[in-house]
Amino acid sequence: MKLVKSLPPAFAELEPFLDWVLPGESMRRRYRESLEMNEITEFYDAMLKRAPEILDHFRAAEAAAGGPDQVDAPTRTLFTLMLSFSEASLSVEMHRSPTVPDGMPGDTWKPEHETSGWKNKPKIKLMPRATDSMNVVKVTAA
Repeated sequence: MKLVKSLPPAFAELEPFLDWVLPGESMRRRYRESLEMNEITEFYDAMLKRAPEILDHFRAAEAAAGGPDQVDAPTRTLFTLMLSFSEASLSVEMHRSPTVPDGMPGDTWKPEHETSGWKNKPKIKLMPRATDSMNVVKVTAA
């Protein structure tokens, strides 16, 4: 079954970029790396121009829906498009290349949240802060 992707009507002019709407960070990175810089820059420029309105739309949609998990599918698609915008920004603003010049191949590193079992990791335990009563040497002026 093919996933049907659509955007909120106010952002219909961004629909030519729906190929960027991919569910995982690694998939979005691979897609970016498959493109030419002019294609990445075209997407980046279109999204940058609309970014303030997109963020306003997110705030309004979340408030109207009663929470971020309740927004409609077109708004979720627009959110994923913004995640892809962050991928494009790396190429345009930092690397000036679809890939990281002189860097490791992208598939060398996998985001932890895309690995199996990541939700089962033990919670991080924070240690209590040292207080004046715990092995702290006080220095006073004579």
